[in-house]
Amino acid sequence: MKRMRGDGRVYLPKDSTVFMADYSVNGQRVRCSTGCRSEREAIAWLRARQSEIATGNYSGQKVEKVMIAELVQDVLGQHRIDGNKSIRYEEGRWKRHLQPFFGNLRGVQVTTDLLRRYVMERKAQLNKWGGAPQNSTINRELALLRSAFYLGYAATPPKIIRVPTFPMLQEDNTREGFLRDEDYDKLAEEAGKFGLWIRGLLAVYNTYGWRRSEPLDDLRVRQVDLVNQTIDLNPGATKNKDARVIKMTREVHAVISMCIEGKGPDDRVFTREDGKIIGDFRKTWYKICCNVGLGRMACCVL
Repeated sequence: MKRMRGDGRVYLPKDSTVFMADYSVNGQRVRCSTGCRSEREAIAWLRARQSEIATGNYSGQKVEKVMIAELVQDVLGQHRIDGNKSIRYEEGRWKRHLQPFFGNLRGVQVTTDLLRRYVMERKAQLNKWGGAPQNSTINRELALLRSAFYLGYAATPPKIIRVPTFPMLQEDNTREGFLRDEDYDKLAEEAGKFGLWIRGLLAVYNTYGWRRSEPLDDLRVRQVDLVNQTIDLNPGATKNKDARVIKMTREVHAVISMCIEGKGPDDRVFTREDGKIIGDFRKTWYKICCNVGLGRMACCVL
């Protein structure tokens, strides 16, 4: 048994592998399962409840009993309503990978440590070709689970009271040797003089090698997660029509943060300074290339 500082304790019942919690809310004693099999995770779980009680954010045991399966079904249902073309793939990710690991857990039991354990177990699994799953594959699974948490958190009334930090993986989707560092630095400095929009486009095109229409027409503010430094690409924004989550570099994170400042969720990430849609900018880009002495040599970057 581990007694916490203040009111509350965690303990392991006889013949059980799951720790219980004993605490009080407004003078009422509450005993419930933490769902945790390690004392450290159980203590963290109880501390979270105590913090919620102290700040007035505690929503009771009803919220604590909401299952991961319910949260995922909610987000799958919302994606069907939205006409998301990747719904079949998302259902497959849930049934084949996420459900066996998270299906019997409640939302409050999911911690960052548990998510890292899921990543480790997935990396140890072999796919049908005999290899380990790619980071991008695991990121798509985590993105589905994260969307379920955010939808439950935004519901009225809320179905969960916190969203854990998701450990998104670095994807090997950057170009190497596309431009020399010194040439890129010259272009970036000159592009900044013409506008933040083209400075940002240079960063994402050179980093990810996207098609020209992807960041201009398809990328919206709601797809950008500045906290976790990721971009959640929708199915229409990728060549294979399959959703993926990519990790932002420090440079991309900085320019996109400035590009979306003051914009709404459905606004385009990249617009001109006056908010107008960006059309054909080949003349502007050619002028930038000429100004730094590269001419047509660098025109293929954008």
